[in-house]
Amino acid sequence: MLKRQPTDEALSVLMPKRIDNTVTTSNYSLGLIESFCVPVKEACVKAVGRLEQLDLQDDGIALFEDPPKPADIVARLEQIVTRLEKQSHRPTHVRRSGKFFNSFCSFVDRTSSIVKLMLPQSPEYTLTFGMLFLLFEAVVPKKERDDSLLAHIEKIGTQLPLVEFYKSVFPINQMKECVVRLYVYIMKLLDEAIAYYHSVRLGKLVDTIFRAEGKFDVHVKNIEREVQKMHTFKDAGHVAQSDHMMKTISNTGVTGQELLQFEMTRYSRELQDLLFLGDQDIAEDPDACMNRLYRLSLKDHWGNNGILEDLREWSDEDRERLFWAGHCSGNQDSWVTELSVDMINALKPQSLTLLYVFCEQSINAALTPIGLIRKLLVQLLELHPEIAYTNPEIWSVRRTKNAVSFKQLWNIFQQTVERLRNVFVIIDRIEQCEATEEADVVHHLLPTLIKWAATKNNVDVVVTSVSVPPVEVLDLPVFETYIDTSKKATKRQ
Repeated sequence: MLKRQPTDEALSVLMPKRIDNTVTTSNYSLGLIESFCVPVKEACVKAVGRLEQLDLQDDGIALFEDPPKPADIVARLEQIVTRLEKQSHRPTHVRRSGKFFNSFCSFVDRTSSIVKLMLPQSPEYTLTFGMLFLLFEAVVPKKERDDSLLAHIEKIGTQLPLVEFYKSVFPINQMKECVVRLYVYIMKLLDEAIAYYHSVRLGKLVDTIFRAEGKFDVHVKNIEREVQKMHTFKDAGHVAQSDHMMKTISNTGVTGQELLQFEMTRYSRELQDLLFLGDQDIAEDPDACMNRLYRLSLKDHWGNNGILEDLREWSDEDRERLFWAGHCSGNQDSWVTELSVDMINALKPQSLTLLYVFCEQSINAALTPIGLIRKLLVQLLELHPEIAYTNPEIWSVRRTKNAVSFKQLWNIFQQTVERLRNVFVIIDRIEQCEATEEADVVHHLLPTLIKWAATKNNVDVVVTSVSVPPVEVLDLPVFETYIDTSKKATKRQ
């Protein structure tokens, strides 16, 4: 009997496949300077990483096989509709001549014009076709889904140039940079849309925490901006290339980029080793709780106990305060930890920096407030290896080595986060964090987190516990909820 391949294994097999359905675009070639394609490769690597988190089934993985020729795009979309109809044993609401179907066909056709420019450099860029088909498959069965996506794809589908556009463009480097950025922005849009529409259960959490309207606006605006630049460069195609740009690009080719990436990663790992040094309380795998099975009755699960209403109200207030979820589960497992796990899985594919700590340790050494901050710092360096290298005033080896107090470590963390956008922090079971002579939860960790969340627009913080917030922080801005599922649910807010 054949066994289903894990998503990551299947994608690793599909990605390197060679194809020959490229097109000639006259004198236009990105391959003249390969460093232009470095951001494109990075976008593909990130997309594969996010796709692996979706645990695609065989039908989903099959969408990435056999990249289509331009004439086959509509037929491939029709095949998806037919397969969905057979699986559901009823016709879908989509008419093959309908507005959404036609708009999506135009969107795929225009996007394929960008992809075709990349294929001579690497066949892995056909990943975009699979993502387009996967998005279509996730959206097409639900009327409310394609309604929410229609306006965006209509706008992009009418603005993206056809492939003939590039045949008449003078191949200045500024134009090539626009094409690269355009491809990267399209990939980011597809990333967001697939993560949003693919998972019904986790999508409920995303919808609760983030408003659905305007979710893709930033990517659409970025695409529109690059298209406008491309038309500007086309009109001014007789302008000679900038000598400064040519020298800069020629001196930072793909080899230089790879060396820089290696050096940034090496430096980041060196700093992580310093943070780990001598601290057994942060040595546990941060994902140790992610694979646990939680023993909960039906009413205890976060989808049934009312916590979504509180999360929605917190989101309506723009998540300006730290969100505190207190609970009692009786003799059941902790439903707040299950919430934390599912929230992490729901937010991982989103365009944000997600940091999380499970304070309940399975190792002998208890987690301390200082160890918790070290965990967050290590995650930051892992997610953004470039940030330490480009901010030596914050991340010097000497400063990292000498940062031993809660205040010193927090200052490094706070200064680093100020250089990022959209940081989301989840701390589960904070009461399990053990006090030391240097710092405790009530007087140091929790007040610091509360004040930080209230004053930073780029930060959201969720904390869970088995109790209500301590009286010492009741005067601070906290969005508090307490749900007791061991009896009839009660809330305190």
